[in-house]
Amino acid sequence: MGKKWFSSLLVFMLFFSYSISDIPMVNAAGEEMPGVDAETLEQSITAEDDFEREETVHWYKVTPSAEDIWNFTHFRVNLQSQEEVTITVYASLDKAMANEAFDRYRGYSYSEEAASIDFPLAWTGPYYIKVESFLMGEEAEESGGHGAYSLAYEGVALPPSQGGTSEECPAELSTKEKENGKAILQDMRTIRDTLLSENTMGKEWTSLYYKAAPFISAKILFNKITREEVYTNLDTLKNLLSDAAENGKNSSYTISPAEQKAIQSLNKLAYDAVPAALQRQMDKALNGIDLEKMSGSTVAVMLGRTGLIEASAAAEQKLIVKVKDNQSANKVISKVRSYGTQSVSTLSSQTSQLLVVDLKDEEKGYHATAASTEKQIEKLPEVEFVEPVQTYRALSTDTSYPYQWSLKNPEIESGDIGYDALESLLQGKQLPSTMIAVVDTGVDHTLADLSDQVVSDKGKNFVDKTADAIDDNGHGTHVASIIAAKANNHYSIAGINPFATILPVKVLDASGSGDTEQIAYGIMYAADQGAKVINLSLGGPYSRTIEYALQYASKKGAVIVAASGNDGFEEVSYPASSKYAISVGSTNKLNIVSDFSNYGKGLDLVAPGSEIPALLPDGNVSFMSGTSMAAPHVSASAGLLLSQNPGLSAGEVEKLLTETTRDIAFEELDNPMNQYEEDPYQYEEEYPYPEEELLPGYDMVSGWGSLNALSAYSIGELQVNVNPVLNNQTRVTGKAKTGSTVKVRNGNKVLGTAASKSGAFSVTIPVQKTDQILNVTITSGSAEASIRKVVEKAPDKPKVKRVTNKDSYVSGNASPGLKVTIKNSSKKVIASGKVNDEGSFKIKIPVQKAGTVLYASAVDGYKESTEVKLTVADAIPPGAPKVKAVSDKSTVISGTSEAYAVITAKVKGRQIASAKANSKGSFTLKIKKQKAGATITVTAKDKAGNVSKGTNLKVSDKTPPPAPKVNKVTSKDKMVKGKSEAGAAITVRAKNKTIGTAKADKKGNFTVKIKNQKKGTNLYVRAKDKSGNVSTAKVTKVQ
Repeated sequence: MGKKWFSSLLVFMLFFSYSISDIPMVNAAGEEMPGVDAETLEQSITAEDDFEREETVHWYKVTPSAEDIWNFTHFRVNLQSQEEVTITVYASLDKAMANEAFDRYRGYSYSEEAASIDFPLAWTGPYYIKVESFLMGEEAEESGGHGAYSLAYEGVALPPSQGGTSEECPAELSTKEKENGKAILQDMRTIRDTLLSENTMGKEWTSLYYKAAPFISAKILFNKITREEVYTNLDTLKNLLSDAAENGKNSSYTISPAEQKAIQSLNKLAYDAVPAALQRQMDKALNGIDLEKMSGSTVAVMLGRTGLIEASAAAEQKLIVKVKDNQSANKVISKVRSYGTQSVSTLSSQTSQLLVVDLKDEEKGYHATAASTEKQIEKLPEVEFVEPVQTYRALSTDTSYPYQWSLKNPEIESGDIGYDALESLLQGKQLPSTMIAVVDTGVDHTLADLSDQVVSDKGKNFVDKTADAIDDNGHGTHVASIIAAKANNHYSIAGINPFATILPVKVLDASGSGDTEQIAYGIMYAADQGAKVINLSLGGPYSRTIEYALQYASKKGAVIVAASGNDGFEEVSYPASSKYAISVGSTNKLNIVSDFSNYGKGLDLVAPGSEIPALLPDGNVSFMSGTSMAAPHVSASAGLLLSQNPGLSAGEVEKLLTETTRDIAFEELDNPMNQYEEDPYQYEEEYPYPEEELLPGYDMVSGWGSLNALSAYSIGELQVNVNPVLNNQTRVTGKAKTGSTVKVRNGNKVLGTAASKSGAFSVTIPVQKTDQILNVTITSGSAEASIRKVVEKAPDKPKVKRVTNKDSYVSGNASPGLKVTIKNSSKKVIASGKVNDEGSFKIKIPVQKAGTVLYASAVDGYKESTEVKLTVADAIPPGAPKVKAVSDKSTVISGTSEAYAVITAKVKGRQIASAKANSKGSFTLKIKKQKAGATITVTAKDKAGNVSKGTNLKVSDKTPPPAPKVNKVTSKDKMVKGKSEAGAAITVRAKNKTIGTAKADKKGNFTVKIKNQKKGTNLYVRAKDKSGNVSTAKVTKVQ
């Protein structure tokens, strides 16, 4: 607990109290600040002084050296006094002049309590210290002294903290160890965070408290009766405090007479405890407030009277109206104004289609008015949708553990984002800056680690409608420093992205809350200012207005990163659940998903979010936990990718981030809830729909895995592109920087390794099953890219019909809609075509030679089936054999044909011989002698079974007729008669002269006319058949 928080509960004891010191910077508005004449304070040298009679303030200056910044995280400032003296430490002269200091850097000292302030070395300095006493004149004399004190400081090195101190405040002194004390103090914290930090009046009361606190604490400390009295009054107010903490400025709680009396009692105690000078300031603060007339009033009314909220704030409400794109906004504005609304305006100067409608507080109450007005507007034909303005909150919770484990986790290997190696890769590089918008509670740009990283001149405050986006909560600064705190400057922490510039857009107030209108404004403004990444560490209910703003930013190319939520539910919160956002869950130091991290469908990845140390506006490095802390890890990495390659689209950035994650999913075998999940379909009526099957590699709890910033950046550094891996492939191929080592793993098993040559690689692996997850790791120097590749199912190979050397088409069947490609033997595509709806294809190709090898495959985008090998069949028969003449004396048939053809001879369809031609095509068939005149058909059959046309051979007659039979011839005969071969030409010769010829008839009978021959003359009778064969002569002697 801090001792710097009990202001307004003791001043106006309604509920405005403080418990811890990590609250917004306080400026005592309206308080005149004289010029600062500061004495230099040296380290470890005590300054001793006291106050003159009318003197109230002493100033000191401390200038940190480079050695101090190197060795220490804080200066510990100690103040010791006998009388009540306050101390304030300021980060700069400007802040000292404006009296702007964080509550934890205010303290007080009195006889029993020294003040000790640990002031962080988070600003460049010099720092200013104000020592102040309110004992003046007679009061100083009555106290027995003149405010003597001693002041000193020393350098200390402190770990990150939760921001609290061990000193006790006035309220804690009264509630400690009491039954309701814890609840009362918690409600006071909530009230502090939501009310006293919202406007100037609350901050004035805060300043007044720090002046009064030492006097009040001293009175309580030394008086047990007073402590009991304070507790009794606080206990009386516990219900009021509880309602105010829950409902804030909208509280309708009515103050009772007993509660009024308790408030009056506490106010008197505080008033009596402080010196006259502070009593006058308390009178001024309570001016116009009648503590006697609070009973019967509501909390909201009393808040309005104090000036802590605007009088109409509790009743204020707005609607957001989306006008259809093709409709006139002015027409809608005119109609809406007629419904009695307070005002109608456009949400953004960039679009007139989104309107903000302020509603009046009608007599019957705001809620009824809002509901009826919303229904009226919703019915307008020009309106697309209407929704009330809703509240969103920063997504974080405080905790404490060691330093920046998310950058380097010494306990869990691969349990960080790979920052060490990443930093080595970035050394010496001059990448262009990338603007990252932190749409949050604002960002404190005065801190040394952020002063050069934040473009404060472009910042915007949509809470106060100003250009000052300074952080009054701490959440936004914590987020921004995770992204971009300057590294290696010896201040505070190291941010992830040295090339990021932070655009601060304040949409959440000092309590960490903001409404639909503010957030939509902020998102669209960030996009208009050119932010390439928008970080949304906030969440709430779904809003069509915010969805429109997200779409607007997305169309401008912004990468939108959002926290998944801190409820531990199986539901990603909004806007992380939007399709336009990268949803980020949280991991802890054990490299498992944090218990508080929301999960489920739509979660993209997880990143370190538990116990993350980062800067707060008060300069301290403090631990915070939440998906709010996880999201900036991803935003920083996204910005780094865009600095490396400004041409990347938002989708490409998301793909790089999600495909390079580390798998941290595990099966919870001992989870008792598993017994209820064994058979979700055993009751079919309760489970009518099948459970949605998750994509390979995706886990409902951790999304695609844990952020690996090194791997994502190394993709570009090593120029990596891994081609898809299909279930029919035996190689993983792709591109990578020459000399890189490529390793493919299935789980822990290495499937293959290769080196990249000439910018390309090919790793031989066994064929993998569909949906198997492979990790392809490419390394070179400090760069290491690990890409998750899911083995995809290749299309079924096509069924292809026989292709011959006569065909000019390839035809067959494959899955409808696919493309079929035809490649030659060199795997070059020579033709392609689409499969029709019936699953058939017919692709025209050039006529191919017999024996040519072709390959056919089915292609679905980048997926290609196993190739079907085709050998062009020989469908052209050989030419008819060339055959030599065959006679009835031949016992062989010879000739030429196609080489190696099978030669067949047939007579009347009956094969009489067969043989194979030699390499030159020559052949010889052995046959039996055939009858003259017989027809022999000779054919050739090639290897493909093609049969040539037949060559017909007529068996020639090479056998002479037998010698004719001749009848007796006398000297008186003038004819020679006889018998020979039918049709034969008969020749009769005598004395070497032909003396007569004739032709034998069908029966072979012949008669040859001759002249009478002398007796004893030899006649030579021969027969010549049709083939010209001449028989031997028959010698007949004339009788």
